[in-house]
Amino acid sequence: MICSALQIINFLQDVAIDWQKARIYLPQADLQRFGIDEQQIAQGLVDQRWRAMMQFEIDRARALMLAGAPLARRVRGRLGWELRFIVLGGLRILEKIEAAGHDVFRHRPKLVKADWLLLGWRSLRFVG
Repeated sequence: MICSALQIINFLQDVAIDWQKARIYLPQADLQRFGIDEQQIAQGLVDQRWRAMMQFEIDRARALMLAGAPLARRVRGRLGWELRFIVLGGLRILEKIEAAGHDVFRHRPKLVKADWLLLGWRSLRFVG
């Protein structure tokens, strides 16, 4: 579940980059469901339809990540800590997408130094 969530998060994070490479990794069924076409992606148009579709994908990724999170508590040692950071890092990227109003065209979410400090703090309180 963690790997599936990470893949979705990567797709969401890199919509603009993937478009420049003539790639769209967002599920076609979801794009159709929300009325999003390639032209909208090409224009980087962030409207209510785009926000609704992105929130749908964010909710899906978050649910998968949280479902897999208990694994990070069960694994001991360094690997357990690494899994905690992976889970928390993925969740932090989703927070950043939401904070940017779902505009991944002008604000590619990435983790910066302050995020790593936050993740360190969160990892100490990790419940999974």
